[in-house]
Amino acid sequence: MTEDQPESDHSGDTSEGFQPKTPAMKRWKQRYIDHEESDDSLTEEDERDDSDAVVHQISDGNLQFRTFCQILIAMVVIGAIFSFIGYVSGSQTCDDDGLFEILGGLLFWIGMLGIPINLLILLISFANPEFDSKDVFTWSLIHFVVSILFMFLFIEYILQDMFCDVCMGLPGEDCSD
Repeated sequence: MTEDQPESDHSGDTSEGFQPKTPAMKRWKQRYIDHEESDDSLTEEDERDDSDAVVHQISDGNLQFRTFCQILIAMVVIGAIFSFIGYVSGSQTCDDDGLFEILGGLLFWIGMLGIPINLLILLISFANPEFDSKDVFTWSLIHFVVSILFMFLFIEYILQDMFCDVCMGLPGEDCSD
């Protein structure tokens, strides 16, 4: 046969003469050629059940990370709402910080501290085969978006005491106290 003529379709039909040399080709032969010779009695329902079983398998590490992110999200949301309640119900001076204001600020900033922790866990998940990096990225992104959203919505109530009694040395400011 010359180079210009294609091979006939019957030359590759027999798998007895095909002996792969590399492990990848052995797996390919086992998957495709040897599988054709076996009984193809699987129904579509059996194949659908197998694919559903694969989708629902989540590692323990990913479940713990999801729970961690959900706790951080709850801390951010509850902290922002508590800061709002403390701002509305308390006095507007720098002296009196109510329980809601203190707890709200603490919860909010601890929840925000989780953003760099999530980034670190995401970087670790790239090297760890136990973690599903896509799932880690998704939950980290959800936590980041919720945190930024609540920070923008409640920033006035969260940072209200930030500049209380601070002398910055600006012109006209009395810093003699």
